[in-house]
Amino acid sequence: MSAPDPQWANAWSSTVSRTEPRLTHTHATVVSRNVRVSKLDAELLDGELTQMLREPVSNALSLVRPGLAETYRLEIDTVIQAVLFWLSVGSHRRATYAQGLQNLQYARTGGFARRVHLFGILSIGGPYAWARMVGSMSLAGWADAPHTSIRALVWRLVQRIERITKVAALLNFAAFLALGQYPSIVERILGLRLVHARPQILHSVSFEFLNRQLVWHAFTEFVMFAMPLVNPMKARAWIVRNVRSVLRLPISVDQSVKELPEDVCAVCFVEARKDDTHAVNPYVTGCGHIYCYVCISMRMMAEADECSCLRCGAKVDKIRQYLQL
Repeated sequence: MSAPDPQWANAWSSTVSRTEPRLTHTHATVVSRNVRVSKLDAELLDGELTQMLREPVSNALSLVRPGLAETYRLEIDTVIQAVLFWLSVGSHRRATYAQGLQNLQYARTGGFARRVHLFGILSIGGPYAWARMVGSMSLAGWADAPHTSIRALVWRLVQRIERITKVAALLNFAAFLALGQYPSIVERILGLRLVHARPQILHSVSFEFLNRQLVWHAFTEFVMFAMPLVNPMKARAWIVRNVRSVLRLPISVDQSVKELPEDVCAVCFVEARKDDTHAVNPYVTGCGHIYCYVCISMRMMAEADECSCLRCGAKVDKIRQYLQL
């Protein structure tokens, strides 16, 4: 095989040298955009992990003193986040537990250890210190201080900083959706980029869990909407009556209720278990048994057309005042 023409070889080398940087840059951009879903999932999973660990800690503190967990909830969350960060990113893992599950890690560049430590302090300690400072100022009444006082000026400055921070976070999130590089402002400032830990493993977004959550959420919303429309007592009476009718079961009546004197209200007896509760403002049902007007009317309102007599099991659809001759 003859050697290639030197002119062709030089042209090929020149073309490769010009196009390789562009191809590398294009590949990096595409990869950074593809990991946006993984980064958001990792952030949500880290939050869920913090909530999962908060519950046993709160239960343990409630045994010491009721309300202690709610009083120091901010401190509990901060300590849990700090411990998780130190055990994951701070221990040379270069990724949190959720980021590791998503095949992500922080790219190791110059001064990585120093920037990671700053990231932990600013992202965990910063929000805690700011929240405690604003809470203390609010409890001290800085918002109600005279308009020209130092406290009022500092309070307005704090509120302005909060608004600026929220706007900056919104702009950063918009930039993240467009470019997929820095999910938070702190990561953008420190230059911490999340990349694939193993680029050869393709990340496929599974919507199976999301679909289950959507179905369960829709089901719970329907149940919450339908529950006020369902009368539990009426539904129970309807089920018992129909099951008894299908299976041809005899009507079961409590023997102690059946043997009560005629002037004793069966509803009062069932609720209080006293056989001397005479019917107040007595009313008689169609089957001839006497009840308190309030007791039988409330039972008929609750069970509607499924109301039955406690003494004989007959259906109660109308009542009339009992007149003793």
